[in-house]
Amino acid sequence: MTEHASGTPRPPAVSNTVGGDAAVHASVQAGTAGAVHVHQPRHEPPVPMQLRPVAPAWTDREREQDQLTRWIETQPEYAVPIAVLTGPVGIGKTSLAERLLHRLSARYPGGQLHVDLRGQAPDGPARPGEVLGRMLRSILTVPLPAGAEELAAWWRSASAARAPMCLLLDGVSHADQIHRLLPGGSGHLVVATSRIPLPELARHGAATLALSPLDHVAARSYLARCLGADRVQRDTEAVTELIGLTAGLPLALALSITQLARHPDRPLSAAVRALSERRRWTASTSPAPDLPGAIVTAALDTAYADLSRPAARLYRKLAQLPVESVDGSLAAAVALLTPAEAAGLLEEAATGGLLVRDGDHPVRGAVFRYSSAALAHARHHAAREETDGAETEARRRAADWYLAAATAAERLLTPSHRQLDRIYVYPAEHPVEFPDRAAALSWLDAQSANLLAVIRAVHAAGSYGLVWQLVHAMWPWWRAARMYDAWIDAHRLGLEAARLYNNDLAVQEMANTLGIGLRGARGFDEAARIFTDVLAGAREREDVRGEAQALHELGATAYEAGRPEEAVGHLEQARTLRESREDRRGVALTDILLGQVHLGRGDAAAAIEVLAAARAVLVEVEDPHDAARALAWLGQAYSMAGRHDEARRVGWTAQQEFEQTGSRQWMARSLELLGESVAAAGAEEEARELFARALASYEPLSVTDAARVRARLS
Repeated sequence: MTEHASGTPRPPAVSNTVGGDAAVHASVQAGTAGAVHVHQPRHEPPVPMQLRPVAPAWTDREREQDQLTRWIETQPEYAVPIAVLTGPVGIGKTSLAERLLHRLSARYPGGQLHVDLRGQAPDGPARPGEVLGRMLRSILTVPLPAGAEELAAWWRSASAARAPMCLLLDGVSHADQIHRLLPGGSGHLVVATSRIPLPELARHGAATLALSPLDHVAARSYLARCLGADRVQRDTEAVTELIGLTAGLPLALALSITQLARHPDRPLSAAVRALSERRRWTASTSPAPDLPGAIVTAALDTAYADLSRPAARLYRKLAQLPVESVDGSLAAAVALLTPAEAAGLLEEAATGGLLVRDGDHPVRGAVFRYSSAALAHARHHAAREETDGAETEARRRAADWYLAAATAAERLLTPSHRQLDRIYVYPAEHPVEFPDRAAALSWLDAQSANLLAVIRAVHAAGSYGLVWQLVHAMWPWWRAARMYDAWIDAHRLGLEAARLYNNDLAVQEMANTLGIGLRGARGFDEAARIFTDVLAGAREREDVRGEAQALHELGATAYEAGRPEEAVGHLEQARTLRESREDRRGVALTDILLGQVHLGRGDAAAAIEVLAAARAVLVEVEDPHDAARALAWLGQAYSMAGRHDEARRVGWTAQQEFEQTGSRQWMARSLELLGESVAAAGAEEEARELFARALASYEPLSVTDAARVRARLS
């Protein structure tokens, strides 16, 4: 199903008055106050500050910070310096990078981005297109193009227009990852971390700093800061042995500190004995027990042994999932627990240093993730300790849980979306409940990376029914995020899966939404071919609803491609079929497009008739977004007919309604349309003000739209 979703319940009427001695400023929120037009705010994301705060226990590395700072200060202003921190697992690369960038934050008012490239993750490095999409979404509210190359071009353009930013590219596995993500313009800073040297960057003038373990003095200071000087001084021999066992690796020290803090009455010597025994066991099972990885593994093993059996089991099970983060509800579904029980066990694992708590989400609750070292460690133990088939079951339980939650969000957010069957092997015992539409969309957005990873994993596993069901359930997110690269990739998998699953209706739905994604990415020819195939299939099955939808989409594609006469033929057929089904909302949506075609032909009377009717129906069925769209175009029709007062009135009303629904693209578009109506009435100065505001709104959203309005102002 590809119809636009119903909007939120219609907002209450807004009345704005200015009286007494009040002064009107540009920041006042109103549409029209008497004859005074006042401005609405630009909607932009906050300046990104994505680095974790520096812990009070930060110790040492002053020499390295000073060395890097001096190097950065010597770089030419036109450049984007690249500094690479290298070293083995647990050496503290990320912590030093964060500390350095916080220290330099005043130099980079454009913000701080932290990008996890997952270079050492068992599931492989992060996909370039998804990484670029996340980076762009952190600085723009914009429908993104499809394709990693075009996303990279947008990233360079968007970053070039910003004040200097600093980027932490974490977990780099090869130099090309850095090159793809370099910002445009000048004055930015890139700091990367990698376990391996990256000599290819030397010819680009990058600085490389190989980190060493903490020396004895620094390690002892770290222990004293975390455990208290008195406790450290009571057993200097044990402290010395502990530093030797951890080889001064900050991660190994931190895990040992965590265990000691959990048991404040335990002597340091007892912790040392436990770690020493674990090191001997590691040495007997590792081909290279002296490597830093073996030292960290021993520390992880010690922390793992301190977990309760239920927490250890959950730690193993969740590591088998192809996701970037976990929460109590997901953990409950996988481990057959209540969400409260699962959340408690996740907290236990995080307290033990085996999971990282990433914060709290209003719907998900506490969110956790594995470090790359902990993920490999947990999967190793799962392979040794879980029964055959446990990984397959865990992944299926997780996928079914995601499907149930995404479907609940879909049916709340887009009740008109064509409902398809959902098939569960493990129905959710504790389904996610969304109190309102905002919560449902927030959950989908927060889980989007996990959902995309699950889609790829179940496709690779041959669970084709799950693939198209998950892609279908994500429809509200596809429509809201407009990440066309991910949209198109996922729908190609969904279409292939639906065909392999031999479900004609699923094939139709996947093809329809794939076509919409392609049209959004301006792939008009391929979109038209897909909709033509969908139309033929719907007619063969005598699916009138599907036939009408395919015709509507063909008409929309022809219209957006600049072929209005072709569009009319498809739209008239779609309208007739929707009338036969008494689909009033569908007829109204088609009438909005027909109204635009009539405007293009200069037929104001026909445009007013269909747009006014569409507006009335969409108000009645409580679809505020599309009702406002109809009203914005109705203002254009009134203007064309010379009814300038009505054009101005409905134009301002549409603008207010888009402000209520939060549609940034349409807030800009309605300002542009209103400017055209005002210009037609001869108020050129007011029109220029409206165009300027539309341009300011378009600039972070659409290069094409901004260029059109900029040309109108020139």
